Parts: sequence; C-alpha cells; structure tokens
Amino acid sequence: MLAYVFDDKLRQTLNRNGINYWDVYIQEINELLGARCKPLSIQDLDTLDQRDDIKTLILGRQSGENLTDPTISALEKWVKKGGILIGFAVEGLDEVFGIKFISKLKQTPDDYTISGYFDLRPHQITHEIHPTLFNEQRLLILSDIQLVERKEAIELGRMCDITGHELNHPAITWNRYGNGYAGYFNFDVAKTVWLLHQGKPTSHIPENRGHPRMPEMTVLGENSRKIPYADEICFILQNMLAQNPQPFIYQIPPKEGKVPDALLYWGGDEYVGPTELSLTASDWMRQQGLPYHINIQQNHPMTAEELRHILDNGHEISLFYYTLAENNFAMTEDLYLSESDAFYKVRGFRPCVTVNSVTRWNHWAEPAKWMRKAGGQADNSFGGSILPYEHPAANGSFFGFGFGTSYPFYFYDDYRSENKRIDYMEQPIICYEIGHRGSLLDLETDMVTEVHFPLQMAVKYHLVMNMFYHPIYISRYPLCRKAIEEIVDYIRHIGANVVHMGNDAVAHWWKARSNSTLEHITVEPNSVSFESDCPYPEGMIVKFLLKRSVYDVQTDDRFPTSYQIRKEFAGSWIYLIVASGKHRIKIRYE
Repeated sequence: MLAYVFDDKLRQTLNRNGINYWDVYIQEINELLGARCKPLSIQDLDTLDQRDDIKTLILGRQSGENLTDPTISALEKWVKKGGILIGFAVEGLDEVFGIKFISKLKQTPDDYTISGYFDLRPHQITHEIHPTLFNEQRLLILSDIQLVERKEAIELGRMCDITGHELNHPAITWNRYGNGYAGYFNFDVAKTVWLLHQGKPTSHIPENRGHPRMPEMTVLGENSRKIPYADEICFILQNMLAQNPQPFIYQIPPKEGKVPDALLYWGGDEYVGPTELSLTASDWMRQQGLPYHINIQQNHPMTAEELRHILDNGHEISLFYYTLAENNFAMTEDLYLSESDAFYKVRGFRPCVTVNSVTRWNHWAEPAKWMRKAGGQADNSFGGSILPYEHPAANGSFFGFGFGTSYPFYFYDDYRSENKRIDYMEQPIICYEIGHRGSLLDLETDMVTEVHFPLQMAVKYHLVMNMFYHPIYISRYPLCRKAIEEIVDYIRHIGANVVHMGNDAVAHWWKARSNSTLEHITVEPNSVSFESDCPYPEGMIVKFLLKRSVYDVQTDDRFPTSYQIRKEFAGSWIYLIVASGKHRIKIRYE
C-alpha cells in the first residue's frame, strides 16, 4: 500500500560522483514511524497509474529531480485517481502540489549547515506537534530549498531564512488534487532527518584536546535542545500518510495487555568500580521496581558472583569502552574488538549496548561498524549537551534532544560504502542525571521537580526516552535517589502507563519491531484488514488514524485483540494490541 522511491541506478551514479543518495533514509524514517513500505525505482513510476496496490507514495528530492515527462504524467493520473503523493522538494509537479516554483536556495557551505527554518501553521495534520512552550523556536532545514508560491494548496508550514526572518513562502503544503492528495515539503526531509540523527563527521582532533566528542557532531548550532526536531518532521509525515488507511507499528510494546503512553529505559556506567557501587545501585533500583543497565570496563573488579547477583536482580551488565584512553582516545576497529574479546573472556557473553568513554566519537559511521563487528547491537553515547568538555558544568544534569530525536535509530554509511544501512543502532541520551546536581559534586541543591517536564513530553508524544543515572550517584547521593523516586511518583500521579526497560531490552525490542511486518492490507467499504507477523514475545501495537467509528475488531485465531481509541494529534487513532506470531486482523466500521 505504501511505497517510496529508491532507485539503485541513481544511487550508484551519485555515489560514484562522491555524493550521498539521501533518499535511502526514507526507509529509516518509515522504520521510526513503524510504517512498512515497498521500494520502487523511478522507472516503476511510469506505470503507477495502472496499479491499484500502491495507495501512497513518498518521493525524495534526488529521485524527484530525475522525472521524465511520461513519469510526471503517470504520477498526475495516479494522484487524480485517489493516491496520496508526498514529495520532498520534488520538481515538475507544481499543479499536483498546488504550488508555483520560484527559485532555489543552495545549502552552503556544506551538507551539515542549517540552510533555513520553518514554523507550523494550524491544521489537523500539524495539530499539537510542536510544544507551545517553545513556539519561538522554529524547526530546522539542512538541505537545498525550493522557494514556491502557494496556489490551491493549504499552507502547513511557513518558510524562514537563516536569520529566522519569516518569508512569504510556504515550507509545507497540502493539496487536494482530483480524488487524491499531495503533500509537499520545500526541502529534503530525508537528508535533514538523517543529519539531525547522525550529525556531522568529526575526523578532526579538536584544539587543545585529544579526542572528539558527541557535542561536536550535532548540527543544531545554537538552537534549543528541548525540541525533537527530527521527530516533529516525522510526525507531520506520519499524519499525511495516515490520511489513507495506513497501519503503523507503535514505538512501544504492550504492557500487561494495555497500550502504554511512553517507554523509559534506565542505564549508567560505573567503569572502574568498586563493585560495591554497582551492587548498591542495582539493589536499590530493584527495590523501586525498576530495570537497570550498567556499563563496566573490561577489567572491572566485579566477580562472577557479583555479576550473577546483578543479573538476578533483573538488571543488565555491558561494556564501557574505556581502555582506548590509553591510546590517546584513538578509535580503531582492532581496539574495539580487543576490548570486546577481553570482556567476553571474563564475563562469558558479548556486550549488547555499550558506551564510549567521555562520549567520544571519530569520523561518521565508522565506530558503528567497528562496534557491530565486535558483537554489539547498539551505542548509548550520543549525548546532547552543548557545553564543551572543559566547561565546569559539562557533567551537569541535562535534558534535551541533541540529535533531534528521542527514538533509537540505525546508522547509515556514506557514499564510499554505497549508503548501506548498518545493523547497529544508536540509543541517544535524553535525560542525564536530571533532578539533582550530584554529578557537579553539589550535595545540597534539590532540583527534583525538573523531572516533571521531560515526563510530560514523553507521555504526550509517546517517546522512547533514555534515563541516564550513574551507579555512583544512585548509591552515594540521596538527592539522586530522590529524583528517581520522584519520577516513579509523578508517573503514578498523572496516571500514565509507562514501560520501563534496560538498554539491552530496548535494543532487543527495537530490533524485533524492525523485523515485524504488516502485509496484505485490504481496504473495503466498511472495513480494513491486514496480516501481521511479530517476533517479539509480548507482541506489538498497531495504530490507524480513524475516519469512521469502529464497530468491532475481528481476528482469525483464538488470541483476543483488545484496542483503545485515543483522540490526539491528527484525529482519533485506534491502537490494536497484536499478539506475537502471524495473525490477520480486521477492523469493521459502523
């Protein structure tokens, strides 16, 4: 039902010329949203108007620059028949999008530079996506920009220049064309989201410092860290896709047969010991009914009995890549493998989710490939603080989206390696020691209420959010424990249903979610049905945007399927709890 354009011949041509084929990241955006999509070549579009199986199409900027007249004609006919076309700065389809092209703004001086801003206009598709508390902060663009005039289209977003000055041009539009619709972004969404997630390369050695760190990779500049820029763009896209009956796999698994509001996952590192810190922290977190993930260096003094005690608490142990510091924080494939091998030799298992010492990184996707070869599944080093390492408050508490998202995401390689998806994910740090100041050695300042706003955002936007607390602060700082207790109490106070996990558990869930399928979607006058296949033992949740009232939900097996209807964002959504394994589900309308 949903398709996007991935043209491998175009990718090869661009890659040979040293250019990334940014359109490949449409796949990752759909993964984040939980939408399953079919790749089509540009040539496939020539007969799109003759196909009834494709109802919605995403067309990226680079592919959209290579449309022939027959392709444009086929797209026009397809939308007019009832299709939904979403284009990222696509050329040659002005009538379909209800706009008029004026001129181009080039992104300079490089791919990692903010080229413009935009803000959202009131509409069902944009409803409640941007927090009103941060209305003054506009969303970011990192690509070439098409300046257009609005003709028949409805304006969903207004364009601003790099100074933040509002221009009389739309950034996002929505247009009725025949029996179909066309959504238009005047910038490259795939490129912008990719760079917000993965940042910019750090192949240089910073001045007066022996190692590059994560804050130097972010492309946010001096803009607020309190906005999940990439997620907001993806939410707009989701609401466009949802205008046709489109199922999405919810980012959070079921909890006790109910639909959760958010997922919090807990971890921290205690790389050098003593083991008493990790044991005390693990025991206390267990008393709170919380999971916990502890990263230790490969030669940590933890004994096998102490390790078993922590594991018996239901908690996780993994590797803190630390001894690289002995090599001036060099980051090489051999060093990652040697640390992982040493950990395996002592602990008997490979590390799953790891942390890099002082959140350093080198190059772009290379460390992800090295850690994957070393047996890992995910990294948890992408912190969002804007402060440099030498700043006295650099290790202070922090809440923010330094890489534009709260959700895990997979790395993609550059043009030298064919823009391939790497089977290795990032779990960005969102809440770092919030609610206390112990990480600054301040034992008196009680900031417990600052945990409320991050929790409100997590619940409202259904975030998968990392909570990073070191064992040393949990075990030795009463105000750190008070902050965590306040998180648990506040969740109970607001009546939220929250899933709690460790980092490894999130990696397993996110991978299972990525491997889950939604196929054979059938839309009939009074129903919509689909087949699901989920390897996650607890199952998954599938959501639809409703256009009509639901009569009932039927399944083809003995497993009950409960559901919940929520009015939020673009309208009323039905959330279906789908059991593990293969099933066919049918929603019948009144």
